[in-house]
Amino acid sequence: MLTVFIRSIVTYVFLLFIMRLMGKRQLSELQPFEFVITLIVAELACIPMSDTSIPLSYGIIPMFTMFILHIAITKLASKNHKFNRFLNGVPVVVISPKGIDHRLLDKLDMNVTDLLHALRAAGYFYPNEVAYAIMETNGTLSVLPKSAFAPVTPNDMKVSVDASEMPYPIICEGSTFSENLSITGVRQEDVDALLERHDLSKSDVLLLTVDKGREAYLQPYKGTAITGEKI
Repeated sequence: MLTVFIRSIVTYVFLLFIMRLMGKRQLSELQPFEFVITLIVAELACIPMSDTSIPLSYGIIPMFTMFILHIAITKLASKNHKFNRFLNGVPVVVISPKGIDHRLLDKLDMNVTDLLHALRAAGYFYPNEVAYAIMETNGTLSVLPKSAFAPVTPNDMKVSVDASEMPYPIICEGSTFSENLSITGVRQEDVDALLERHDLSKSDVLLLTVDKGREAYLQPYKGTAITGEKI
């Protein structure tokens, strides 16, 4: 039993290492060849964990081989456009100003119901709002709305707005990210004062973020979020 426990830990650590080296894409963002390699690596990891008669190296070496193959294919695809098209395919315009192209849907093995579902997931419930819809090679649908249905931007309204600032987590689930205090120019005393004003302790905070403009977002475990407050 102890052997299985140790082998499982070793396999998990090595698999985690391999997946980190392969990048941070979500499963839905994987290209077809990346998805295939991920499935193979997952299967290889299970073999030495479940069968102690198989040497651990019989799982680790093939996983490392898959990683090398992934790197080689990725590099080749980035250098050779034709190979990249063969490997991953090309984006397909399924909706154009002429409407839905059912022939291309058939080639993608999709029906109109699938397309409507993807449109709703992209935030568009009416096909007539869409100028172009492109099925990407990773299976996601990119949508360009018609001008009349596009979100209004400050540029459209010809108004100036302050530059967007990225918020940094200061407290997350009761833990403090001290390194972000110096990035935002906020002192620990400022954070303590904010919590004291709202009668909160650090352990009461689900999330506290602050941007470089020192604007805070404070979400306690209990109660509503506090926004728009300078710290």
